[in-house]
Amino acid sequence: MSDIAGTERDLRQRVESLSARQRELLERRLQEKRRTLPWLARPEAAAGGATARPARARRTRRPTSRMDFSLFFFSSDGSIEGSGKYRMLLDCARYADTHGYDGIWVPERHFVDFGGLYPNPSLLAAAIAAVTERLPIRAGSVVVPLHHPVRIAEEWSVVDNLSGGRVSVSCASGWHPDDFVLAPDPSPERYTQRRTEMFDQIELVRRLWRGEAVPMRRPDGETVRLRSMPRPLQPELPVWISSSGNVETFVQAGKAGAHVLTGLVAQQLPDLGEKIAAYRAALRDSGHDPERGKVGAMVHTFVGTSDDEVRDLVRRPLIDYLTTFLAQQESFGSTYSQMDAAEREAMLNAMFDRYFDTIALLGTPDKCETLIEDLVDIGVDEVACLVDFGVDDDRVRDSLDHLTELKRRYAGPRGDVR
Repeated sequence: MSDIAGTERDLRQRVESLSARQRELLERRLQEKRRTLPWLARPEAAAGGATARPARARRTRRPTSRMDFSLFFFSSDGSIEGSGKYRMLLDCARYADTHGYDGIWVPERHFVDFGGLYPNPSLLAAAIAAVTERLPIRAGSVVVPLHHPVRIAEEWSVVDNLSGGRVSVSCASGWHPDDFVLAPDPSPERYTQRRTEMFDQIELVRRLWRGEAVPMRRPDGETVRLRSMPRPLQPELPVWISSSGNVETFVQAGKAGAHVLTGLVAQQLPDLGEKIAAYRAALRDSGHDPERGKVGAMVHTFVGTSDDEVRDLVRRPLIDYLTTFLAQQESFGSTYSQMDAAEREAMLNAMFDRYFDTIALLGTPDKCETLIEDLVDIGVDEVACLVDFGVDDDRVRDSLDHLTELKRRYAGPRGDVR
């Protein structure tokens, strides 16, 4: 199954990013348990000894650097009881609205704690529309094969009207078989063909959005041409494609003239840069303006006044968050699921170090400039700042002032891409 291969690939990339000391400790623990990961040893170790990974050089902002900033929500506490589950989302939406952020993202997730607060992004998008005036509102993402295209067009047209024309939708193909019990046709073929179906359905949604009459089949077998209601305010629906790192998805997004939403968890920055280059080439080759295509990268974020204080504050919440993330993959028989508690803790601690040092906006604005500059270099246009990974709600809201300071350093003329 391709999802198993993808999970193994992600785990391998995480291990390959560890320092020599971290890898040595992990390998020793696995050997004690008479287990091994065939791809654990570094090539240089096989040649005669591992070398430590050099410390990352601090970079500072260049005068020409520009980056958009949005807020991204993907909470892991979907099963928690009690009230106030969406208070921080709405508070942060109000804050982002008054401080000039470039968007706010709400995902679609089902049946798992990880992201479980967000089974229907259009419902929450409507709530955000009611408490904001200017902030672009985005689905990050809609799992397209789980829905009839008319429902997607209808629901998001409602939100477009409520918001005054501020919506856009990032489309995903889905990954977990359990989710497909919700599909109009929960067949094995629908699951295996979900990526192809996603792009086919996106085109239907776009046509409905424009007001076209699209052929649909009734239960009696007759085909009728139907238009969706209500009419949206935007003449074209801004479409993004969600990708965990498959280069073919980047290329397909370029061919479709869509934007791309991705993440840094399972990708090395140079590799992501190559995928972005392939995306822009596909835009150009398909007759789209490559400069109009936008690439957003989801990044775990907590910005404060001290690197050490931020590290201490976010360490346990982020490790717990990563634990929930990896636990959802156990049904695919991942290597992580075969580790004991001590091995998992060693890997999670190493993953936290990688996040804090290299692939997350954690620390002071000065420290975070390093990652922003790296992302600028490879062609990322926007950082989607994931802020709800377990830190106390009040602390998250207080931290937004420091994130806004970082955002202002990268402010440039705002385009019209939503």
